[in-house]
Amino acid sequence: MKTFIKYNLLLVSLIFCFTPAQEVKSQDFGADVVSSYVWRGTQFGTGPHVQPWMELGAGNLTGGIWGSFGLNDDASGNELDLWVSYDFGPLAVTVTNYSFPGADGTYSAGGVFDGDIEVSGSASLGPIDLTVGYFTDLEALYVEAGFPVGPVGVAVGFGSDGADAFYAGGESGLVNLSFSGEKDIKISEDYALPVFGSFIYNPDAEAAFLVFGFSF
Repeated sequence: MKTFIKYNLLLVSLIFCFTPAQEVKSQDFGADVVSSYVWRGTQFGTGPHVQPWMELGAGNLTGGIWGSFGLNDDASGNELDLWVSYDFGPLAVTVTNYSFPGADGTYSAGGVFDGDIEVSGSASLGPIDLTVGYFTDLEALYVEAGFPVGPVGVAVGFGSDGADAFYAGGESGLVNLSFSGEKDIKISEDYALPVFGSFIYNPDAEAAFLVFGFSF
């Protein structure tokens, strides 16, 4: 199953590469810089990370690359993800290949297409954004609901582990409570820098994080 998904992910990537330019309806790229990399209630690596991304869109199909690279010397927390998503309207389905290169961009085992596969779905139910993700090999399930409370974005995430300890130490539990805000800092008449901050608490691990970042 994992091999089947990877070959299809590669196939879709090749389709994007050879799609005529006039058929590509959208393209975008950018980067975030964060004080630490915390994802779904767990910190990856140490210190600040730069997180560049690129994406292409053709109709309801979107594909892209997302990375996170530590600004220290040990490459801890380095990540390079390939993903494709199809929006069916009420539901968007995404397949993501998570890989973890070293400081020089090489892999100690496998390669960029030999990462951990997650199949996820996302939908909006009124003011609630619901995401469900499942890692096929790790047998790890994650469910998150996000919603606004005034100007604050709130997310509640539940993790359930299968074959390996991933979210909740091999069990199930509430792993992510986050409270986020954002604002624009005016730099000039024509440009404002988007900044954001999050307080993240993992009840299962009893870990807390305060993350600051900006986008460009």
